[in-house]
Amino acid sequence: MKLTRRDFLIKGTALLATLGFGGPMIFAEGEQPISNTAEIDPGVESPVLVVIQMSGGNDGINTLIPYGMGGYFDSRPTLNITQSEVLAINNEVGLHPSLMRLNELYKGGKLAIIQGVGYPKPDHSHFRSMEIWQTAMPDKYIRSGWLGRYIESSLSKDRNYLRALQVGNNANKAFNSDRINVPVIQSIESYNLFDPKTPKADQNRLAKAFLDMYDPERQGTQVKVTCQRGTDAYQSVEAIHSLTNGYQNKVEYPKTNIAKDLQLVSKLLAGNSGTRVFYVELGGFDDHIQEKEQHAKLLKQLDEAIGSFYADLETQGLHERVVTMAFSEFGRRVKENGNGGTDHGTAAPVLIFGGKVKGGLYGVMPSLTNLDNGDLKYEVDFRSVYYTLVDSWLKGDANTVMNGAYEKLGFI
Repeated sequence: MKLTRRDFLIKGTALLATLGFGGPMIFAEGEQPISNTAEIDPGVESPVLVVIQMSGGNDGINTLIPYGMGGYFDSRPTLNITQSEVLAINNEVGLHPSLMRLNELYKGGKLAIIQGVGYPKPDHSHFRSMEIWQTAMPDKYIRSGWLGRYIESSLSKDRNYLRALQVGNNANKAFNSDRINVPVIQSIESYNLFDPKTPKADQNRLAKAFLDMYDPERQGTQVKVTCQRGTDAYQSVEAIHSLTNGYQNKVEYPKTNIAKDLQLVSKLLAGNSGTRVFYVELGGFDDHIQEKEQHAKLLKQLDEAIGSFYADLETQGLHERVVTMAFSEFGRRVKENGNGGTDHGTAAPVLIFGGKVKGGLYGVMPSLTNLDNGDLKYEVDFRSVYYTLVDSWLKGDANTVMNGAYEKLGFI
């Protein structure tokens, strides 16, 4: 198999894209990749953060239901959840009946519900609002993501190629960075550099050519050092496929994509992947029409997956090392529309659970009658949630990650 440099770069770029390593393949002359020589302190505790992105704008008002507040039933004559159905937390709010397992976590003191989370001057665009949540910069356009900044500032000595992973199909801006690379993985079996049908001898030759391209001693003046993304891609594949032991499947997961993704998180942690941040996604929350049935179905998918995931973590003895946050880019408007749905809104609850979480209600449920042009007024800045997670849980440099200090909320 003859492989020219041009062929390799073209094929290599496509290869890295399929593995979730975007960006340029080549450094300019004189630039150097991140060093691989830094050592990891084995004595450092390694807390894990799992982020669940609920894409589309989850209806927070029918997730944490303000059944005891004035205006709820009047604003939602067909979408309201009756008092007898609500999983009551107190005489004012309760969880959607689809969230039975989350309700059990709440009763057990392992679920924190942050009420009314949003940001100033909210944007109703899916793209822009999600970008704001992923970059943590509501007032400016910026390339770097909040988790990318966390890895840069707080995990710079960690050369584990699996220190952060996106699980599923899509890369997102939360991990954006000019210095670090985060793989996107769907399954251990499918995460490969080469087509499994490629003969082993050819795979070995390709692998050698791949690594040779990253040896600065072999490069001319035009291509001094190929981008660090190449070696990261190769090493991440090697690391993933070494995780074959350690996981015992003792918990039955539902047959949904979000459950499959969360089970993969548990499998990787049980295999000692050393991953500090995972990111998964559940879409479909843009309920402009016929919301009641669809929303209940999605919340049930989320709830069943979370229930299995937490039980699995307990079985593996990992539940006290993992904190999980579930968020959406915005909530929905208070009043239902004429199509049995709701339109883009603003503030919504953020759910945080884990063995070390101090469960309970945090913040204040926004008023359903004192509105901003039909939208809820946010009570908690989402950057306070992030700040708390980075500072109190991940023990990272929260001021650098968030570009300033924010209120810590006390759920850790």
